[in-house]
Amino acid sequence: MLFVLAFALLYLPIRILCPTKIIGKKNLPKKGGYVLTSNHTTNWDAIILDIYLHKKIRFLAKKELFKNKFSGYILKRMGTISVNRDKPEVASFKASLKAIKDKNVLGVFPEGTRNKTDEKLLDIKSGAITFASKGETFILPIIIYNKVRVFHKNYILVGEPFEIVGADPKRLTKEELEQNTNRLTEVMEKLRADFDKQLEEKRKRRKKNGK
Repeated sequence: MLFVLAFALLYLPIRILCPTKIIGKKNLPKKGGYVLTSNHTTNWDAIILDIYLHKKIRFLAKKELFKNKFSGYILKRMGTISVNRDKPEVASFKASLKAIKDKNVLGVFPEGTRNKTDEKLLDIKSGAITFASKGETFILPIIIYNKVRVFHKNYILVGEPFEIVGADPKRLTKEELEQNTNRLTEVMEKLRADFDKQLEEKRKRRKKNGK
């Protein structure tokens, strides 16, 4: 109920203040039960993804955000899952897997913290791969192209969903976990690189046509 209310209240202001175009909309799965990964540069990222993808995403968030009673209450009501980044807890892991099993979208910022740059990804952590592996599902890679700023046009780049690869995808070896994590990094970086090329080609055409 709280999510629906917040969505209704924020939908129009966000669409006006943070104009964003989705690239690769055809890659968006129609149903939940998967892991969504995105880069993370501002506190607005989760809201932007919820609004523009029209999804109730069960994001993972550091447990420090839950210490304040008011913000903690709001986050819990929004379906956010508390995570201890220093010492992973069984309860958080079980809650994340339950979200997938219940056909929800589990949102993970695999860099593990906010990235102060718009371009280069921080080292990708393996958590998203583990959730997809144990949850027997796939990963939807996403890049928020620019840091979210008011009245600045932005893009959400949606990649093709990919499956976890391994001899037994539900029980990855350490090497397989690393290989899948590297693959996630490559896929997310390629999303940005390919779009950079598209924008550059578009600029060249405009320059050539004198526009």
